[in-house]
Amino acid sequence: MPAIKISDLQKSFNRVPVLKGVSIEVQKGEMVALIGSSGSGKSTLMRHLSGLTFANRNTASQVEVLGRKVQQNGRPAKELRTTRARIGNVFQQFNLVNRLSVQTNVLIGALSRIPTYRSLLGWFTREEKLKALQALELVGLRQHALKRASDLSGGQQQRVAIARALMQEAEVILADEPIASLDPESSRQVMETLQRINQEMGITVVVTLHQVEYAQKYCSRAIALKEGEIYFDGPIETLDSALLTDLYGTYIPEGTQGSEANELPQQHSEFDLNRELNPV
Repeated sequence: MPAIKISDLQKSFNRVPVLKGVSIEVQKGEMVALIGSSGSGKSTLMRHLSGLTFANRNTASQVEVLGRKVQQNGRPAKELRTTRARIGNVFQQFNLVNRLSVQTNVLIGALSRIPTYRSLLGWFTREEKLKALQALELVGLRQHALKRASDLSGGQQQRVAIARALMQEAEVILADEPIASLDPESSRQVMETLQRINQEMGITVVVTLHQVEYAQKYCSRAIALKEGEIYFDGPIETLDSALLTDLYGTYIPEGTQGSEANELPQQHSEFDLNRELNPV
């Protein structure tokens, strides 16, 4: 059973097609890069995986995650809320509560599993607090647990967001442009963190990237979108210069490094889930 299965996904905005019958399968334990130029439909596709956007009505579109339907025929599945609890989201904007401590931001990942009265009071057990520290240890930030989130650098805040997904016990992590606003060193740390939890914990990771060299270095498979359709889907090592040049409309050498890759068009995430992910 695949971790993610998308069938004939069709989505239009104001009658303009954005996704044109996209079908994809991602196997459990894969780390997949979703690439493509601005406007290719990457972020729209990611939103469908969490049931935050729904496909066109009266189409055969279907999305399943971890064997459960997220949506079908443009309508949410009955088990959507339960399925969302198993999906961790990491966004470009970090979506942390700046006034709260790093540890508390990680503990927010447990809210879907604790009683409502405890979530309203912000009351977490000793075991939950220890688990949050363990998640911070995994992303290399345990020593910052008691700091305010706003005191951390952008790269550190992004790793806190990953720790929150671990606290959530997510089996799939969707990272939408997680390094778009970070410097090269912070980008490296974030991508290494995602790769480590993928390899050591078996968590399925799908990450949208503009920086091709990071996809080539950290992901085993690439899926490229072009004008709302699948342009390429295969092992990362088969993604050569000719394909990249056609995909982006400009020459991109294989193994592009540093500032050359950063010249690719940048795109901000199209949505903000701060209220949904941080309901305290």
